[in-house]
Amino acid sequence: PLHTSTFIDHITLHRSTEQKQRIMTSSSDKKLGSAALSTISVCLLFYVASNFYRKKREGEWQQIEEQTFGHESLPSIIEHFKELCLDPNTTVEEANKRRTVSYYEKSREAHAREVVVGVRSYSRLIRLRKKEEEIALLYWNQGTKSHRTVVVMCDSRTSGILHEAREQILKPLQYSTDMSTRGIYIPALNIIPEEDMHVTVAIPWWWHTMGEENMQLSKDLASRFRQTLFLKLHYPFQIELQRILLLGGKTLVALWRCVGERTTDDGFVIYDRHGTSVDPFIRLREEIVRCFTTESPCGRRQPLTYEHKKSTEDLNRMSRPGKLKRQDSISTKSPGLGHGDGFIHTTLCRLPLECLSQTDLDLAPIHRLCREASSTFSGHRMVISKFRFLETTGAGGESNPCVQPIYDETIEAPTRVKVDIDGGVTETSNLHEPVTSDGNSQTIGAVRNTTWNAVPMFDAPENDANGD
Repeated sequence: PLHTSTFIDHITLHRSTEQKQRIMTSSSDKKLGSAALSTISVCLLFYVASNFYRKKREGEWQQIEEQTFGHESLPSIIEHFKELCLDPNTTVEEANKRRTVSYYEKSREAHAREVVVGVRSYSRLIRLRKKEEEIALLYWNQGTKSHRTVVVMCDSRTSGILHEAREQILKPLQYSTDMSTRGIYIPALNIIPEEDMHVTVAIPWWWHTMGEENMQLSKDLASRFRQTLFLKLHYPFQIELQRILLLGGKTLVALWRCVGERTTDDGFVIYDRHGTSVDPFIRLREEIVRCFTTESPCGRRQPLTYEHKKSTEDLNRMSRPGKLKRQDSISTKSPGLGHGDGFIHTTLCRLPLECLSQTDLDLAPIHRLCREASSTFSGHRMVISKFRFLETTGAGGESNPCVQPIYDETIEAPTRVKVDIDGGVTETSNLHEPVTSDGNSQTIGAVRNTTWNAVPMFDAPENDANGD
């Protein structure tokens, strides 16, 4: 009996110990689970809070403005300018009002993005940067497509001012062009060199596969553009820097407007943004579209567009019932034409937002520096007198057609001339000379052009009854 009692006590003690251990283990597991759950909750809370803070920062500028001005009864000063339709007869004042609306709206959109979220994983950051470079050089790596554009190169004084403004704006970023950096990364390809800064006038042909007659097509397009300058008397004119803006929080651009002449009540002639003369940039772009996309009444001039050339090769394709005609790329891709806002710009730099840095970046200081640069350099003027017709295969990325073009021709606008009382004719570089509106005026200087591919000089055709 004694041994039996001792044995029972031993078993009871053992069971009690096991129960205590189970209770302790269960308690420990519960504590670990509770700690893990708390950690996850804190992480989720931090993630939600950070996203909320980011969204709040991104929309802060617009929210404040909407709260301040959204319910005011006073009308907007520029709202009704949105309805202005630009055509070849639009005056400088009207076109600039339409541009002002467009630039102001783009400025608001730029401030909507003030925070760029960083990529925490370094390996993923490098992959995204490589992908960014591949996309920028996509057409160049393919080597089968090209596109053609008409630009105006900035003079040395203008490009120097824009270069200075860009350096001051991007200086706080302390960026590097080295892909392996963990800080701010801007590809060298995305920074337009000072000597390549330009204003885009029109894009006659978007990206298309190069064929056997590719060089001849470029010559025909350049010749057609030269005829437009000559026959329609597109004299040199001025544009004026209006503001510098980080477009969409990504692309640093300089935005321009035109200046024209107007006469005061006292008879003085002034050149400013409120000119009553026809806007020369709008008129030039509309004439370029007309000469490339339409047929002259006499049939001597045929369209030089991709759709027209394809339709002449395959007439059956155009006769299919219900087939929609594709819109010409010159009307959709040329700046200022697709949206009808008269947009004039010079691209300075592009920020790769998807792979900019490992850490978050606040763009508010950059927007502030853009406003300061606009206040400092706005009003600077540049003469539009030489046009550069380029065909590129994408060696310079998305925004620089000046790198290794396969066709390059510079065409000068016709110069004004003065007819003396004795019949003598002298050329003048005075942009304030009155412009003759008569399309058949003979007071025009020679049209000069510089070719890099042995393109024959243009012989001006006789001006027919239709002016073509």
